[in-house]
Amino acid sequence: MVDNYTIYLVNKSADTQQFWCFLEAPNELKSDPDVFANSNAALAVKPGARTLNRFVIPTQFVVGAGAANKPVGLGIRIVSSVTEDSNLTDKWDATYANVPPNMGPELDLSSAKAPANTIAISSNAFNKVANENSGWFSNQSFGIETDAGFIGMTWSPKPQQTRTLTPKLTFYIAVGSYGSNSLASWTEVSNGSATVTAPGNFQFNECTVTYNPDGSWVVTKGKPSLMLAANTQLAAMALLQGGSAETGTQVDVLDSVHWDTMLSTTEDYTYLSGTITVTAALAAGFTYFLLSGVTFVLTNQTENGQTRFRFSYRGDWSSRAIKDLFQAGATLLFG
Repeated sequence: MVDNYTIYLVNKSADTQQFWCFLEAPNELKSDPDVFANSNAALAVKPGARTLNRFVIPTQFVVGAGAANKPVGLGIRIVSSVTEDSNLTDKWDATYANVPPNMGPELDLSSAKAPANTIAISSNAFNKVANENSGWFSNQSFGIETDAGFIGMTWSPKPQQTRTLTPKLTFYIAVGSYGSNSLASWTEVSNGSATVTAPGNFQFNECTVTYNPDGSWVVTKGKPSLMLAANTQLAAMALLQGGSAETGTQVDVLDSVHWDTMLSTTEDYTYLSGTITVTAALAAGFTYFLLSGVTFVLTNQTENGQTRFRFSYRGDWSSRAIKDLFQAGATLLFG
């Protein structure tokens, strides 16, 4: 199964921002001025949006080949006419036609293998000069096809050229008026953007990128609600002397948890239930509690003096991420 990395977007600026996701080039391409950034993964986010805006990025690389009547260069819109999923050690043969007539290329998996931890793309012995003099320009691409669109890079292949690439999962998150699939320079993309590297910047395959009012960036592990955890815990600690009758809340401390064996989990949805024990008796009438900014529903009627009760969770956090929150001594805010 292909793992997904999720990058959540938070806009703290005064205006709606168009966020773009780019994939950093492998080291073999970084010094080549004729290799351009290419993305159509964009998402507009309003200031202070309360919805979860995100790029979902699979760790499935793709290779592409195409030909069109526009040359590969800055600002040119390039979309490969044929793309294929690619795994490490795959070697691909891109076969470009000689014109006339104008024809797109073919892309086939070779029986040969690329070196370990690399993907290779080779081009055939086509007549590039004659083709381009006739207004027919070849292109070659490498990257990832995300839910939001392609992120990667594009270049003009040379005849009988082999590109051997060592993929890496480093992403640039930028704001601006980039065009969809319009080629951009790496300097333009990387300057003033947030750099996110997998797996180091992620927790449970999730991270949050925040665009600040002054144009700076903050990259935080986990999803946005995790950033609220510290504030939630501070507020809870302030109530530890007995809660607040005015707000109908009570703070308690987790003693232990027992998880039910039955659960439902998919890529985007998790259902968990269990039994929790706290250190002090709860007042009656509570229907939920908060732990690290996450809401859990109480599923049985509490009574005065009760320290043990059942609860459940429904949401898009992974079961592992939820279970890791339940550490003995954690502060719970009931409401």
